[in-house]
Amino acid sequence: MDLYMPLPIELVLHVVTGLLPKYPNVILTPSHPITQTLYSFTLVCHETRKLANRYLRQHCVYLSSRARLQSFVLAVPTRPDLRNITALFLAPFTDEVEHQPDVAIMMSELFGYTCSTLKRLVIDMDLGHFDAVALRGDLQKVLQEGFEKLENLEEFVSIRDDLHIITPQYEGEAFALFWKRWTKLRRLALCEAEADSEFWTYVAELPHLGTLILTRANQLGTWNMKAEFFRHTDRPLKVLLVDVEEDQIRFGNMRRAHWDAVDPDRKMTIMTYTIPRIFEDDSIREVCHGFIRTGAENGTLWDWTGELIQHLPKIPAVASRTNPS
Repeated sequence: MDLYMPLPIELVLHVVTGLLPKYPNVILTPSHPITQTLYSFTLVCHETRKLANRYLRQHCVYLSSRARLQSFVLAVPTRPDLRNITALFLAPFTDEVEHQPDVAIMMSELFGYTCSTLKRLVIDMDLGHFDAVALRGDLQKVLQEGFEKLENLEEFVSIRDDLHIITPQYEGEAFALFWKRWTKLRRLALCEAEADSEFWTYVAELPHLGTLILTRANQLGTWNMKAEFFRHTDRPLKVLLVDVEEDQIRFGNMRRAHWDAVDPDRKMTIMTYTIPRIFEDDSIREVCHGFIRTGAENGTLWDWTGELIQHLPKIPAVASRTNPS
């Protein structure tokens, strides 16, 4: 006679925990096998549902369409636990202009629900694209109010731009860089940022920022990055400059004067990370966006390293020769 011996719940919960990805910063798509398996465990019993839902909130909130964003926002009132997500991938916009205002409103609602617990955010949207519809439904104002709620963010990745929106509400500013108001940021990745003197001031004023990744940044050869940064702070910072080979900044084009004076302890490391472009007809922007997106999703982005940009070599003083009389 066969006896049915149920597994101890502790062992089952250990199996659920064993599903977690290797890297803690991974964000999984809805179709990923881990996501599907975790969802299955929500249907087994109360204990597995509780644990699996926690892991789903940590690794699997992947809102890559307007429909998914709408479904999530509508579920929050009846699922208070959904307010406690810690990581989020967000790419809800399409080219359909008529849907942009309601997507912006839903984004603002989502940020309002989750701002107290959300630590990591990856967005794949080109906000500069919406300048042409600035007056439609106060889109910029709605987005502004939504992003300003994210005061507890510690990691932020913007795959397609530097998170700026034309905002007449800010006196004296042509646009608002919302990330500069998130004072708890430890890691920041931006695309096509204007790396001017003001930019480095904002970076220096983020007290906990330790890693900065800039993809296809502008004005890298115009400003002395270390001089501008250490004008306002003396804390360490890792900077990674990402681009394809043909557009990557060359050491000789960078302003490196006085680096020994402003950064004698080498607290600021600046490296170049070159992305391979396999086919010449590939869009450079899309190749870069794809690499950053993959790195952000699989949790490896912050571990990337590249070729270190060295300080200018010291030229030894030449002793003057005197002719014997």
